[in-house]
Amino acid sequence: MKRTTDLTISVFPLRTTQSVEGSRRLAREKVLQVLAAYDIAASHQELHFAHIFYRIFADEEAQPEIPHRMLRPEEIAELESDIPIRWRQSDINYAHRLFQETVRLRPFCDEQIERHALNWEIERIAHLDRQIMRLAIAEILCFPDIPVKVSINEALELAKRYSTDKSNAFINGILDATAHDLRSSGMITKPLEHSSP
Repeated sequence: MKRTTDLTISVFPLRTTQSVEGSRRLAREKVLQVLAAYDIAASHQELHFAHIFYRIFADEEAQPEIPHRMLRPEEIAELESDIPIRWRQSDINYAHRLFQETVRLRPFCDEQIERHALNWEIERIAHLDRQIMRLAIAEILCFPDIPVKVSINEALELAKRYSTDKSNAFINGILDATAHDLRSSGMITKPLEHSSP
């Protein structure tokens, strides 16, 4: 994903005495946030990514075409949002690819979700639950080094943090059934779990 060079940006003041290490799990969570923002303003994916991963903010006065739903520094309500994240390049590469693959595969993911969500139309499923399942299905399909169970378990962790108490069982059922179908059709051949050493 290319960074936009003609944007006026400002960096939210971050702590200088504390930081956290980035990880694949944290990158996955941030990709979920980017996907949710992308649904609101699809034309600003570079801004969403910079905003969520690096806390870079667009200057709305200088660039009025930027959607007003982009958070400004004074509107940040996230606890510890001022703690910088030290990302490894491998995690950033993973995040960019996961985002792009999830967007690319969205129609296919939605077909799978609707097929296995008995008596549920896709529009009736909670927005974040849909995003979590799309992300997990894309990861199952496109990342051969990540076992299926890891992708499903990570999706359930996201659901615990971002969704309702009832979402876990619902998401788990749909992802398990989808993974079974993908394996039966030969679309995935990777292991369900990490193999023992």
